Amino acid sequence: MTDRVRKSGQVVLVLAFMLLGLLFLALVCVDAFLSSHRKNRLQNAGDAAALAAARWQGITLNALGALNLAKVDALCKVGDPTMNPAAWHEATNVCERITALQERIAFAGPLMGFYSAQRAAMMNDVTEPDADMAALVAESVFRAPMLIGTELWPEKAQDYAEMVRGAARDGVFAGADNAQFFNFAISSNHPLFNRAFYEAVAGEDWCWFYLHGGMANLLANFSGWSDIPFAGAGSPQNPEFFGTGIRFVRGALADINLDWTETQVRSAVLELAERSSCPNVNDFTLQQCGVVKNRNLSWVTYGSSWHAWGRMHRSDAARLPLISDVKDKYNVEGAFAATRVRQVLEPFTPGVSRRANVWTAAAKPFGAIDERTVTWNGEFPLVAPAFTDVRLVMLGAFDEGSMGMADRAWVNHTRDHIQPPSDVAHAAGCRYCAILKKWEDRDFRKKGADWLAKNGEEQCRRPTGGGGPPGGGTRHAH
Repeated sequence: MTDRVRKSGQVVLVLAFMLLGLLFLALVCVDAFLSSHRKNRLQNAGDAAALAAARWQGITLNALGALNLAKVDALCKVGDPTMNPAAWHEATNVCERITALQERIAFAGPLMGFYSAQRAAMMNDVTEPDADMAALVAESVFRAPMLIGTELWPEKAQDYAEMVRGAARDGVFAGADNAQFFNFAISSNHPLFNRAFYEAVAGEDWCWFYLHGGMANLLANFSGWSDIPFAGAGSPQNPEFFGTGIRFVRGALADINLDWTETQVRSAVLELAERSSCPNVNDFTLQQCGVVKNRNLSWVTYGSSWHAWGRMHRSDAARLPLISDVKDKYNVEGAFAATRVRQVLEPFTPGVSRRANVWTAAAKPFGAIDERTVTWNGEFPLVAPAFTDVRLVMLGAFDEGSMGMADRAWVNHTRDHIQPPSDVAHAAGCRYCAILKKWEDRDFRKKGADWLAKNGEEQCRRPTGGGGPPGGGTRHAH
């Protein structure tokens, strides 16, 4: 009887362990399913946020371009300024008021994109605010009084603070991962503002130095930091979040590009006006009013970030792994929106800790490209209402220095610990400061330089083969 009881107890115990095992397995399966489901939702949220912001960039560019042409139309309506000086004076005043409107639209449009990105993330089940980005937005509001107003927009500082505050009024759920913070030289090519430089040092990735031109020389000959750029706030022409990369230029359209003759510029303006149905613009009125040669007008043009893709070309040293060239209508690098979303997964399985899933996506506006008019290589940089679509684009297509701006630790380091023109503060608890300490060790740099001298040419080359473009693969991911 005792043996029976003992055996029965063992069976019960085995069954109990089996049930517990099955329960644990079921919980693991549930966690795996929920994790996969939430990652898909998170990806949708990041993509939707990037597309929403990029769409507003396109809307902004179209509005700025339409107002450019409105100035041309207003002056062409008057015709010869010597025949009706009063009407000409009024038309030029109208152009100044249009410029004032353009200055505000250049800020308001992208910030509407920032607000729309937050709404898109929320609609796709991102329920936890991004604490890092919220803190950075609050810092932007705090620093807004540093901005200097313009003659046409004297209240720029306080207006910008209100715009940012309004864009984040429902919470910050999608980080602007390509933000360009004021008083922050992130657009510089200096290594201290290049996040990839820090990662290469931390991981002792000597090939990164080999593949990035002068970085190998820096590794071998570093003697201290110098010429650290300082980008004061001043009166920027684009907002910090999802700016369109435009600039305001005062002067004659014929002077914007000295390689074009006045006749070529007039022809380009005429074609743009015809596309946008400007009723008063024709070749006769353009010549009569002299708008192409007038040096007292302001125009919105594409900034230096607008050009043909570099790493989207097969001939570029840092190219993406493409098997053909980019189609003309997509062959433009310029305004883009990169968004970062995160969501914490609460697991059902006992003993499994909470973990955060993160997704970063990028999108940009595209439009019509014409060799004679709307070009992106500076041949005729007048912004025009040509943007018709938005597309998701690969993160690897953009320079590393323009990304990662939703990371508060990184932004704080570049903003507070790098001190132009030649000092770096090694703040306690800062990961990036610790990496710089590692870099400043002469033995560490000598180790890398010696390795490159011995192995760089053989081990850091991009391999060929596979039937792809010359040079083979690249270091880029998605």
